[in-house]
Amino acid sequence: MQLTRTIFFAFVLSILSCDKKEEADPCDGKKQPVASFAVKEIVGDTSFTADTIFRDNYVQFEALDSYDSVSWKIGHDPRVFTKPRFALSFINDLITVEIGFTGYKRPNLMCFPNDDGVYNGVKPLTVLEQFDRTTLTKSPLIGRYRGSFTDRPTDTFIVRIDYFDSTKYNTSTTGAKNFYWISNIPKGYIDSTSDPALAYPELRNGFSMEMGYKSFVFSGGFNIRGKGWLQKDSLFVNYIGYNLAAQKKFVGKKL
Repeated sequence: MQLTRTIFFAFVLSILSCDKKEEADPCDGKKQPVASFAVKEIVGDTSFTADTIFRDNYVQFEALDSYDSVSWKIGHDPRVFTKPRFALSFINDLITVEIGFTGYKRPNLMCFPNDDGVYNGVKPLTVLEQFDRTTLTKSPLIGRYRGSFTDRPTDTFIVRIDYFDSTKYNTSTTGAKNFYWISNIPKGYIDSTSDPALAYPELRNGFSMEMGYKSFVFSGGFNIRGKGWLQKDSLFVNYIGYNLAAQKKFVGKKL
């Protein structure tokens, strides 16, 4: 009988011990909120994270976390913006401004007793000229990139991004006398049908680009289109091929 009681009490103690070990810490995995927001340059139908933009493009401001409310202060603009996502134009400015963001959220005082529920952050934004020859800043995208589509990593080729500037270009054909052009994507591409290709041989193997400072979109015949961006010295291009049949991603390093 004594042995039976001993076994029983040992069993109960083991259960109580397990229950103690399994008690979850209510703060385990919790993180105190921060000011999480993005500044993006809108190029065509796409927005790209950016700290430098061309002034003819709109800028999108976006809260990246869930807050009870937010406020934005854009440089010396007297307005206070309170939407979690909105866009502005800087068409009349060539400046660097501070983007101030504040998110407000009821704090979890049990886990973070010093949290006041107010989260502030600041990011700079520089606005540059793209077209006016006297004030323009050229995109760092200009150059040659050796790389491949990610589904054929050994089939490497060179993609070029050029900046053309000449009075010889007819704006009714090219849209401007100074513009950017992406060539040789896909590998060996030749266009003998478009007006720019017919008028100017140097434009036969590529597409005109709608430009951000470090990003772009392009489109051409056969529903070919793509969007790309520069990250350090690497070019990334999401590309949709002939009749939207081939969706690929090009990754290349600057030469």
